[in-house]
Amino acid sequence: MALETKTDVPDVPDSDPHVRRGRRGFPLLPGGYGRDAYHTGAVPTYALRGAGYRLWDDQGRELIDANNNFTTLVHGNAHPQIVEAASRAMGSGSCWGIPNPGEWELADLLLQRLPGLDQVRFTNSGTEAVMSAVRIAREVTGRAGVIMTRGGYHGSSDVALCAGGEQSARGVPESTVREVSLVPLNDIDSLRQVIEEKPHHHAAIVLDLLPNRAGLIPLTAEFLSAARDLADQHGILLIIDEVISLRLSAGGLSGEYGIVSDLLTAGKLIGGGFPVGAVAGREEVMRVLDPRRKGSIPHSGTFSGNPVSMAAGAEALRLLSPDAVARLNRLGDQARSVVSARIEPLGWEVRGFGSLLRVFPVRKTSVDRDTQHRLWWAAYHRGLLLSSANLAALTTPMTTEVVDDLADRLADAVAEVAETTAG
Repeated sequence: MALETKTDVPDVPDSDPHVRRGRRGFPLLPGGYGRDAYHTGAVPTYALRGAGYRLWDDQGRELIDANNNFTTLVHGNAHPQIVEAASRAMGSGSCWGIPNPGEWELADLLLQRLPGLDQVRFTNSGTEAVMSAVRIAREVTGRAGVIMTRGGYHGSSDVALCAGGEQSARGVPESTVREVSLVPLNDIDSLRQVIEEKPHHHAAIVLDLLPNRAGLIPLTAEFLSAARDLADQHGILLIIDEVISLRLSAGGLSGEYGIVSDLLTAGKLIGGGFPVGAVAGREEVMRVLDPRRKGSIPHSGTFSGNPVSMAAGAEALRLLSPDAVARLNRLGDQARSVVSARIEPLGWEVRGFGSLLRVFPVRKTSVDRDTQHRLWWAAYHRGLLLSSANLAALTTPMTTEVVDDLADRLADAVAEVAETTAG
């Protein structure tokens, strides 16, 4: 049956010989990609093996891995203690239909870092964590509206996609789009106006404190404090998304601001390289998930809290001690200093905090897709693997020498792109 579609995306020829095809001649994966985040504008490469800060691809390249599955692998590839913990758990059974003690252990380790929060419910991803947090907020408040900062990224649920604007929200029902209010980053007046125009409409304010897709510009302390105050005044729950930023401080980046959220979402590093997500919150909020209580909201997931993710995640959190975080952050400062000195004369700048850094043309909050792709390949051909958005994430196996090498390769890649752009 032929389907009518509303898309205006032109047909792309599927002629790449490196893409595996099914019996009917089509790529086994749409476009040859398992997720959009892999797309870098040219023939995809494939990872074959990783160890520590290094990764090897199917073309024989040895790479410095500064992607780390989009900041997940804070301890690098195949860390022996995490491998051992996951293998031990898998040897006893990879998943069960009753609780396992690993849930208690990882929840305890996580809450030790998050004073003011009391309970945790695990999910399979950061997307699910944010989606669940929004649902909890809607149940607790009896409201539907959600406030986010414009250009942010909180996963791929319908509500979260609205933050990315019209392109990101394609396929999302208009009724959902109408429930999401977007405010400019760090614009307190806009936030206040959105809330006061409909004082009983919003269930949650969802904030990423260092939003990568919005230019890796941090929220100001004043904006976050205002969000906390406005939420309290109007009965709105404050949700802080720390899926990425939990790595940046022993107590998460929110701990650096001294702000306690009502709900906090985590993911990535807390699974040690396995699928995971988590919602942490105050007991009076989280109690709506207690299945013993009349009127509780259902929340499940076949693999939520599975013992392998729990064991690997617990080991990853133990390894990410306050001293390890401080060391990584110092390496991040070192990398930004080296890169900045090299690229500022070229009209570029480096942004970030702690173990995260990303380069941008000066005073731009975004980089066009073509420039992103050219920079990615320029770095890749120099043996440096960035995220598809050019974000670099440092890991604990990296030394001062490795980080200097990483910074030089990144600066060289920027120089190539800057030269071709100027030409």
